[in-house]
Amino acid sequence: MTFIALSQAPWRRPVHDASLPGLPPGWVMPGALSERILAWRAWLAGRTGDRWLLCQRRPDAFCAALIALWESGRVAVLPADDRPETLARLTTEVDGVLPDAPEASAATLPPPLTPSPAATAVVLYTSGSTGDPVRLGKRFDQLDAELAAHAMLWPLADSAVISQVSHQHIYGLLAGVLHPLSTGAPFCGDDCRYPEVLASRLAEVGRAGLTPVVVSSPAQLSRMPDHLPWTDYPAPRRVFSSGAPLASQHARHAEHLLRAPVIEIYGSTETGGIAQRRQARDSTWQPLPGVGLSFDSERLLLRSAFLETPDAWWQQPDRVSPRGDGFELLGRADRVVKIAGKRVSLAYVERTLAEAPEIIDARCIDLGRGDGRLGAVITAHGDAMPHEHATRHGLIQGLRSRLATHLEQVAIPRYWRCVDALPCNAQGKLDRGLIKRLFADLDDARAPRCWASIAGPPRPAP
Repeated sequence: MTFIALSQAPWRRPVHDASLPGLPPGWVMPGALSERILAWRAWLAGRTGDRWLLCQRRPDAFCAALIALWESGRVAVLPADDRPETLARLTTEVDGVLPDAPEASAATLPPPLTPSPAATAVVLYTSGSTGDPVRLGKRFDQLDAELAAHAMLWPLADSAVISQVSHQHIYGLLAGVLHPLSTGAPFCGDDCRYPEVLASRLAEVGRAGLTPVVVSSPAQLSRMPDHLPWTDYPAPRRVFSSGAPLASQHARHAEHLLRAPVIEIYGSTETGGIAQRRQARDSTWQPLPGVGLSFDSERLLLRSAFLETPDAWWQQPDRVSPRGDGFELLGRADRVVKIAGKRVSLAYVERTLAEAPEIIDARCIDLGRGDGRLGAVITAHGDAMPHEHATRHGLIQGLRSRLATHLEQVAIPRYWRCVDALPCNAQGKLDRGLIKRLFADLDDARAPRCWASIAGPPRPAP
């Protein structure tokens, strides 16, 4: 399986070079997508507009529609999630929305276009430090440069890729779809996020005489169950993880169960991949090929062909400490946190909560707990301030429902505290001591669940 850049249309390689027997339905054979691509191109032929919203959960449907957009000279716009508010907002920024499947069309098709390296391939969205979605275009030459680095470090010869993550985000798009597409390797996804399905897919790859490669995340690997007979299935050639740093104990446990190296990739939507590590050997992050690093105090600067402007230095919002040829991560320098690999703006959560008619103000807090979930401290108008369990429960459920139209479920705060006034110091900043007291009951069952007043100490909730 030879790597071919996207700008050279690798999906047009002969089917017999890319179609491998022995894999059941649900697997995508890159060289066997021609008919589905033609169906999408015929559907698009009678329509105008350059930017089309693409939100397909199944990798085969996604890949065929993506290629059809490219071969018709269009740009795929990928929403970060499928929340109603997200999709409704983006429909005003695109020329059309692709349906779940194309309607039959007898349109006469022009020859397919070969993408220009300088053309925009996809548009992705990510949260900025203010919580407002940031639109980011990725050219074909940016994607090709990063895919070439993947192919050099982690070739897919005689492999099949199993993805447990969404292809609507840059990591899942690159590692789970575009890397196998550019090398002709079969791949699958969608339902593979469940451990039992992952085990079945590993068995399918083994029966086809191939070696599995797993594209995963900390959320998946931290919950790897011991009860499944992992030794009965083929060991992956490697397991990838990205979206957030993987706890060292989870990395070791996943390597033990799957009998494969766990390789973490650090990066962002803006930068693409920056560095990689295998914690079983070293916790230090090592830069990917072609990524140049510099350090300014605790801030990371980089130059890379994966960036929109390759020759300019980019300042990453994470704090770092140089270590040899690489670095250690120290945490975020802004108010964007990672929850189960999802980037969540605390400011955006706060603004959304404050828009509720019952709420005066709100603060969202990363409590640094092992479950990774957020806390929320809210102040309510007098008639809405809950004074008993039933009214408190009703208020919180209403706020959770409001957030559910804007955020994925995992990003909604789990721990809630209602207070008379926000626990701030004289400078107007959150008082971490008071915050700790508000949530003390999470670690000490004897501590009362409190609501607080600036005028006095926390008092127990009724």
